[in-house]
Amino acid sequence: MIVVRPVVAADHAEILSLAQEAGIGMTSLPPDAQVLDHKIARSVASIKESDATRGDEGFLFVLEDTQSKKLVGTTGVVAHVGLRHPFYSYKLSTIVQASQSLGIYSQQRVLHMVNDYTGASEIGSLFLLPAYRRDGIGKFLSRCRYLFMAEFAEMFSDTVISEIRGVQDEQGDSPFYKNVAQHFFQMDFKQADFINATQGGQFISDLMPKYPIYVNLLDAKAQAVIGKPFAASRPAMQLLETEGFRHQGYIDVFDAGPTMQAERARIRTVRKSRRAAIARLKPVAAKPAYLIANTARAAFRSTLAGLEETPDGVHIGEETAALLGVKVGDALRFIEA
Repeated sequence: MIVVRPVVAADHAEILSLAQEAGIGMTSLPPDAQVLDHKIARSVASIKESDATRGDEGFLFVLEDTQSKKLVGTTGVVAHVGLRHPFYSYKLSTIVQASQSLGIYSQQRVLHMVNDYTGASEIGSLFLLPAYRRDGIGKFLSRCRYLFMAEFAEMFSDTVISEIRGVQDEQGDSPFYKNVAQHFFQMDFKQADFINATQGGQFISDLMPKYPIYVNLLDAKAQAVIGKPFAASRPAMQLLETEGFRHQGYIDVFDAGPTMQAERARIRTVRKSRRAAIARLKPVAAKPAYLIANTARAAFRSTLAGLEETPDGVHIGEETAALLGVKVGDALRFIEA
């Protein structure tokens, strides 16, 4: 079986290995031992039970194969972005220019540097080893975060975002970055992306132009990738769309990848998940499978297993109960897989 749980300090070596497998382009899980140490420590502090939320919590969860005892994936959510480091985006808008005397009417697409998502919740750090990209495991790893957000809604913003990796060429370079940011940062895309992932985005404010950028003045290759996902990220974007996320015109300042947005309460898994107490532990059919989570914060657990709904509560198997750390009478949050 598989189980999602909060990261602990002892996971550091395996998390670093997963980050190295994911590659540099995944800014929310950079392959840097010191940065990951801070990320893990932040999650460990955030997951502790507390009545007073600080607002800048960052939660990192790991997917564990219970047979091999190995970590095979990660997933995470930041309660509110932009509180520690500025969170920058480009907003794509349209301006109209016209000359009545000449009879010329022009619509121009313009990119504005903004901090509009400051305070929003962000999902990220989603990575799964290729061998486990089967049987709905990737979908489960993405959606289990929403069960946590549904259970502890008071800790999160009404707006949830997710940055999708933008188009890169075979060498791992970004056509958009080459034609925009590289002129100001004077470093290649991989280096800038890594600095952003490990040190935050203050250097974006320090070095990038403050004025709007007219899209039609950019190279055709740069224009073509604005708001487009990297091929390998398209399935993740489609999965977000099934949950109700939409692209609202905001893009990443480096690779122009789309930022997806949804109202937390209207995310499909949040909205349709249900809560009930365990009425009985008994063998249940594995199909249809359910995403199931306990309702603990510090001891949060989620898995993919069989479940039966009854008027008196739910029935789950003893192995599932042991995996989730629950007993008869405890509450579960669940939804069909």
